Amino acid sequence: MATNLERMQIMMEEIGPAMAEIEAVIQSEEKNWAIQFEDQSIVMLEWAESPDRVVLTAMLGVPSESMQLSVYETLLCYNLLWKDTGGVKMALSGPGGELVLLYELFGANLNRSELQTVLINFVSISQVWSVYVTGEGEQPVGNLPSPTDMLHLGA
Repeated sequence: MATNLERMQIMMEEIGPAMAEIEAVIQSEEKNWAIQFEDQSIVMLEWAESPDRVVLTAMLGVPSESMQLSVYETLLCYNLLWKDTGGVKMALSGPGGELVLLYELFGANLNRSELQTVLINFVSISQVWSVYVTGEGEQPVGNLPSPTDMLHLGA
């Protein structure tokens, strides 16, 4: 019987051809992958153990100096909504660094269809937050979708 890591490896080999939205899947180490989507979004996946899971990350950008406090407060409050977000978290890559969207996907019984759904939803969430964090686009901050609208990652 295949280990969870071996099953993930097989799914990562199959996911690119199975999803038209994916331009490339690159494995950088035995347990790390990067998926580039057709809109140039990149999702990093890193295998972690004890318990077995894959950690998805997406870089959201750096807020402008004038927006940092507001953005950081919003994201800290967002982290408190873990029950509503399904466990999606925000982090800062380091002092003055990029903001990062994180999700730990547990799944001893994870299948490719579920992984595809999570990836599509994760990319959608990261796009919305990236616009907010970087201030790009014309959407006012107050009109962001609610956390429950944005964060249902599962099937």
